[in-house]
Amino acid sequence: MVLSALRPDAGLLEFLAHRARSATVRRLGLDVVLGATAIASVFMLHPTASLFIASAATVFLSYGAWGLLDRGRSILSSRGSPRAASALDALGALSALLGVLGAGAVLLAVWALALGTWIS
Repeated sequence: MVLSALRPDAGLLEFLAHRARSATVRRLGLDVVLGATAIASVFMLHPTASLFIASAATVFLSYGAWGLLDRGRSILSSRGSPRAASALDALGALSALLGVLGAGAVLLAVWALALGTWIS
């Protein structure tokens, strides 16, 4: 797979896609494993802090999963398996949606931590 240089006026989504496509499989797998481990072990903390950490871990998990699924999709499409490639493409879209929802939850958790008990 040949990666071209990133355009100077690239947006956030194009930057993240380029970054995930240029990352190693080991790095993407580490993002998935550490994200899943953090999600599994975080709920013993304060509820608001656990929401923040679990949301951030969801973003890392979905980033790594999307990168791995994109690699698998490109390999399967080059080998001539369009059904399997489209299934991985659908899973990649779900992973991207999970990452967007996780990023929104991170923003809401930061807002909740900043407000604290100020309003109540």
